[in-house]
Amino acid sequence: MIKVELHCHSLGGSVCGHATMDDIIDDYTAKGFGGVVLTNHYSSYNPVETSDEITLKDKVDKFFALYDDLKEKGAKRGLKAFFGAEIRIIPTNTEYMLYGFDREFLYKNPTLYELTQKELFALAEKNGIFMYQTHPFREGVDTGNPKYMHGAESFNGHFHHVNNNALAKKFCEENSLIEMVGCDYHDKDQPISSYALIPEYINDEKSLADYLMKGKAEFFTDEQDYINNLKKYKASKGIII
Repeated sequence: MIKVELHCHSLGGSVCGHATMDDIIDDYTAKGFGGVVLTNHYSSYNPVETSDEITLKDKVDKFFALYDDLKEKGAKRGLKAFFGAEIRIIPTNTEYMLYGFDREFLYKNPTLYELTQKELFALAEKNGIFMYQTHPFREGVDTGNPKYMHGAESFNGHFHHVNNNALAKKFCEENSLIEMVGCDYHDKDQPISSYALIPEYINDEKSLADYLMKGKAEFFTDEQDYINNLKKYKASKGIII
């Protein structure tokens, strides 16, 4: 079995991401991880654009170019790379993770962010894609309809946000949703407070999605570490929680 990060953003892929591929590889190999799922935001303004004239094909090309870079560099240091996508649906202010699609799917559906949750879920179901809501109880985020998702993050470790993980876990339990976890990594040296264990034989996105969909993965989280870092961060901003 290997340790895998399931929620990770990078510089150039997400407006909020500041970690280079080398940063990601350094941080996760130092913690004994064997894999990282690069889940950059995919929205009307992500991956980060450099021109107003960029085409939808260019947008998808850039999304995968970042993953290819991580895969090539990671392989040299024993770190597997997988890809997923975090789709932001506006105006509901919800985000949904997709696992198990291929490149052709994104080329055929380059504006997933324009769909409703119900429409996105129908497309995921049709194509055998695993869909779950990320940080469903984060402050300022809307909780989606549990009928139109396979799972939800019961733990999100991004300490810049109040994620209310206990409420998220209860939401999963009450609605029989697959529980997912993720550090929601954005920055070099960000505390890594969760991981999944998956078999070493999993080497592609479809196999990973199928394994997670069956609820076979073992998850490890450190809620106290997340809370401690959240308090430190908020205190540095003059906010007491």
